[in-house]
Amino acid sequence: MSVAVSLAPRLAIERIRATKGAGVLDAMAVLAFTVSSWLALTVAGGTWMFFQRWQVEGALPSSQQSGLAVTYVALAGFACALLVIPILGLGGGAARLGARGRVRRLASLRLIGMTSGEVVQISVIETIVQSVAGALVGSAIFVLSLPLWQLMSFQMRPIGIAELLLPWWLWLTVIGALIVLAMASTVFGLRRVTISPLGVARDQTPRRLKRWRLLVVVALVIAFLVYAQFTDIASFIGLGTTIGFLAVVIGSINLVGPWLMQLFARPGARTGNVARLLAARRILDDPRGAWRNVASLAFLGFIAGFVVTMPTTTGDSGPNTFFVQDIQTGVAITLAVGLILAATATLMTQASQVFDRAPESIALDRMGVPATIHLAVRRRLVVVPLAVALGTSVPLGLVLSTVAAVQLESFPVVGVSLLAGTVILGFLLSLGAAEACRPLQAGVLRVQRRRND
Repeated sequence: MSVAVSLAPRLAIERIRATKGAGVLDAMAVLAFTVSSWLALTVAGGTWMFFQRWQVEGALPSSQQSGLAVTYVALAGFACALLVIPILGLGGGAARLGARGRVRRLASLRLIGMTSGEVVQISVIETIVQSVAGALVGSAIFVLSLPLWQLMSFQMRPIGIAELLLPWWLWLTVIGALIVLAMASTVFGLRRVTISPLGVARDQTPRRLKRWRLLVVVALVIAFLVYAQFTDIASFIGLGTTIGFLAVVIGSINLVGPWLMQLFARPGARTGNVARLLAARRILDDPRGAWRNVASLAFLGFIAGFVVTMPTTTGDSGPNTFFVQDIQTGVAITLAVGLILAATATLMTQASQVFDRAPESIALDRMGVPATIHLAVRRRLVVVPLAVALGTSVPLGLVLSTVAAVQLESFPVVGVSLLAGTVILGFLLSLGAAEACRPLQAGVLRVQRRRND
């Protein structure tokens, strides 16, 4: 093992301990891995609980509840499909925190003699240290939060701590998936460094995205709607394939999102308004980054649109009433998890952009651009992508929710209150994250250093 690679873990730990400058991003990456691990284990634990109750004979208090057991597993599976993409996206986004600063730093190491393999190894080791630290803290929070779940009940039976505990192999699968995704995101983001460190210094503009992305998403949605009409999700195989297909459709939002960002930002690049022009040019410069800034809110909008067909009442009493209550509780938990993911991801990406665009912000400040312009640009970088994201994800969720309503014999639509409340809360959450980064922006502009430092 080379000296550089052996030093990587210690360098990563020291960067996490730093409280100033880009060290904030390393600590925030650990926070993101912590949240993603905690929520992933919680969602997996809930699904495991319903699966055990379905498989174990006599685990439920009534025969009617036993007959509904497979429906609970199906609904838990749909919740997993809705949440797995944003959870994994949060972990992958944590690995890309401060991407431009990391790329420049590692490119400099290449220029002083390190091989491309050593550069990749150092970055991957840093990511492993951050993800393992976050996974350990997240696992601890998951275990400590288990007693709180005893206050809730499903299927006319209180939740037990032992029911939510995952077997060791499932715990390793969940945590391992998050770590592997983080490593893959790191390696993928360093492709330009392994090819040419000088290419990084030129900061080349990426190629324009093509409209085939939209055609692929439309084809997937149509295919899913047709597939769902001929599939019985009451069977275990039908349930698994439908959930997997739904997860693919949800993930496809990430495919078309950047293209939509590019499409709606083009008119703003031909305006005389300074704030609008800068915001539009930044979106066109990195439409994928602009989409990642609001991707978690897009998934939250999709979830809100998808669950509006939840039952409200059955008109009778007994196990069916408890079933309706359980559905409402499950929807509330799903949206709460989505809001936590959205809050963490939005704050993380906003903070990352402050440091990634520090040279540009400093240059504009030295030219005399007032601080109000920086604030207006940051707000537009949130509001415009958010409008595009919610305008895409909410209708898609509403369309796909009709499939679940028919297949699971759901009840009348709840109404617009749940959907509107979630959208408004998510919108305010994004603006709050942008405002929370104002001290970081001010700190970047206060830094005084020579160009060659």
